[in-house]
Amino acid sequence: MKVNLISLGCPKNLVDSEVILGRLGERGYSLTSLPEEADVVVVNTCSFIDKARREADRVIWQISSQKRSSQKLIICGCLPQLEGRNLFRKYPQVDALLGSSDFPRIDKVLTDLFKGKHHLYSVNEPCFLYNSSFPRLLTTPTSYAYLKIAEGCSNRCSYCLVPSLRGKYRSRPVEDVLREAKALANLGVRELILIAQDTTFYGWDLGQRSSLLLLLEGLEKIEKIQWIRLLYAHPEHFTSSLIKVIANSEKICKYIDLPLQHTHDEILALMRRPKFKATERLVENLREKIPEIVLRTSIIVGFPGEKTKHFDKLLKDVERLKFDWLGAFTYSPEKGTPAYSITPKISSPVKKKRYRLLMKLQQSITLKLNQKRVNKTYPLLVDREKEGHCQFQAPEIDGKTLLQEKYLVGEIFRGRILAVSNVYDLIGKKVNHISLTAPPSHPR
Repeated sequence: MKVNLISLGCPKNLVDSEVILGRLGERGYSLTSLPEEADVVVVNTCSFIDKARREADRVIWQISSQKRSSQKLIICGCLPQLEGRNLFRKYPQVDALLGSSDFPRIDKVLTDLFKGKHHLYSVNEPCFLYNSSFPRLLTTPTSYAYLKIAEGCSNRCSYCLVPSLRGKYRSRPVEDVLREAKALANLGVRELILIAQDTTFYGWDLGQRSSLLLLLEGLEKIEKIQWIRLLYAHPEHFTSSLIKVIANSEKICKYIDLPLQHTHDEILALMRRPKFKATERLVENLREKIPEIVLRTSIIVGFPGEKTKHFDKLLKDVERLKFDWLGAFTYSPEKGTPAYSITPKISSPVKKKRYRLLMKLQQSITLKLNQKRVNKTYPLLVDREKEGHCQFQAPEIDGKTLLQEKYLVGEIFRGRILAVSNVYDLIGKKVNHISLTAPPSHPR
């Protein structure tokens, strides 16, 4: 039977989707990219903010409206975890709902569905943690893969639904993560992108605060892995030892994703986030100890109580700190979070205006920083025949480097930046046609 899977949301959700595909592939299902060809359509959803829920609703409605009577439709992930059985009333064509920790049962659920059962419901307390024994079918190019080192979150930021959707933070054992990393390397993966809701909290839930350092040390020893990248690093859990490890490593990308969310202490206090001064010192320390460091951050605008003075300070701080990359979101009120009851609320037009102003400022910063990279050379990893990325570009998140000629996926070579294609993307070419490393000999 043919399965079509639609994965929504962040890379953390994508890993779950790849585990679903691996499990179904192991059970003999074949895959198709076309929903109309599939016997089974699986939608793995995100519901972190209202925008994500609207996207999930749009996709589910589209699939439902075209669904054949013999076709099975399963909705997985955070949306069932949040809305429960209400989704059956909203979409009667849905055959099964699986929560954020229940997707490992998908093969058993399908067996029951094809025996004639319907409206199957499995949404339980989120406590599942996958391990290296689970088959996983990569959907990324062979050049890179995401490595999820933990699940859930225990930070309890006032605006965030993740703890209720994904459960408390739970780290995978270092040895198990390394086993998966070696398996990915044997598939031809050249870059491992470490992800979790908070990568810098890895091991702290187990009382093992050096776990991330031990993991990075082990990953560096995997010969076939060339680059290691850290995403979702919480400022409060970033240690001086971690800075030292990154500074001295030849494989860890000099790139850190460090979500700030805001820079005014009054708003940060409402968000239950660290004070700005401590985060500012961390940014200064990173740039002092790792001069070539590239920093990305995330900002929320329009948080309840955000006054003009708060937003003006945010703009000044963003202009002064000059992050290489910045992602912005307008605040989304989520029932069940402490921030939902905070007043005064910011109107939608004001939120959108502040978003546009922030992004206009950041685009000018990113453009200038990218223009400084023109005529310089950097190691470049090929993701597609005529497209790749440098260490200062996280794939699928930041800009990409467009290539003038075709190359083998997974090849790493010295590339010269010729121009900025737009604000975010670059145009590059291979220098002297000498590869730093050959492409993988065992493509997935």
